[in-house]
Amino acid sequence: MRRSGSRLVPAAGLGLLALAVVVAVFGLRSGGGGEALGGDVPSVAQAPIAASGALEPRIALFGDTLTATLDVVVDRAVVDPETVEVSWDPAPWAPVRPARRELDLAGQSAHLRTVYVLRCLTALCVPARETEELDFDPARVRYRASSGEGAQAQRLAVTFPTLVVHTRVHGLDEGEGDALASPWRADLESLPAVSYRVPPWALGALLVLLGSLLLALAAAVVVRVWPRREPEPEPEPEPEPVPTVPPLERALALLESPVTENGAEDRRRALELVAEEVERLGDDELALAARALAWQQDAPEGEITKAFAARLRSRFGRLTGAPA
Repeated sequence: MRRSGSRLVPAAGLGLLALAVVVAVFGLRSGGGGEALGGDVPSVAQAPIAASGALEPRIALFGDTLTATLDVVVDRAVVDPETVEVSWDPAPWAPVRPARRELDLAGQSAHLRTVYVLRCLTALCVPARETEELDFDPARVRYRASSGEGAQAQRLAVTFPTLVVHTRVHGLDEGEGDALASPWRADLESLPAVSYRVPPWALGALLVLLGSLLLALAAAVVVRVWPRREPEPEPEPEPEPVPTVPPLERALALLESPVTENGAEDRRRALELVAEEVERLGDDELALAARALAWQQDAPEGEITKAFAARLRSRFGRLTGAPA
């Protein structure tokens, strides 16, 4: 891109001259009819191809959006419209969206329109003065024209009108212009209030509710999978203790039992036990009688031991708990 000074009057003259040339090229129209640039599609009478560029708006403020239109009209008998290629680099202006390509056919003519939407917010596009004229680099149109020797590749350069850009900062002196400097200052104190798509309190409440639900779900899962302890069985009751028979009672029962084989030795031991128990109870005389009966030469007979047991029961029945 080339920068120039303030040349509004010469630029206007050049623009009128270019417009006159375009009108002369597009002057003749074919009889087929159809839409073209603001009217019917023109036919190409003198040349197989013609092209022009336009800017909208022609006068803009820094940061505005610019629409550049490149129109190409070809004679379909000489140029295949599908072979027409348009290339243009509007740097430092950058496309806002991809270029839009439109093709209209009307009789022998074809109208190809390419639309660019541009914007520049960098320091290179800041006017050095209050007003500046900018000239874009020409666009290139490539096509193949049929001739007697076959199709030949050709090129066509298309220029755009001069763009007049006004600064948004007033009161600049001639010596203050610097394309790489920023003539403005940021204001950080009058910024608008922060806005939210979702109110913070509503978002916080939603997060708390969601967290509570997750905790409840986790607790339910833990309770469900936690191994349960089986209740311990009740201990079996202890058996009732076998009543203990006093030694003296056991000895008396043995003396009263029928005589069995080898029962003499058992009766001797029973009489000795009776003697010890009676002696412990304080009756030495009865204890001496029990020992004499136990250790006499002849084995004590059953009738004698029964009678002695009955004597002991009658005397010590109260002490031993046995009936007299």
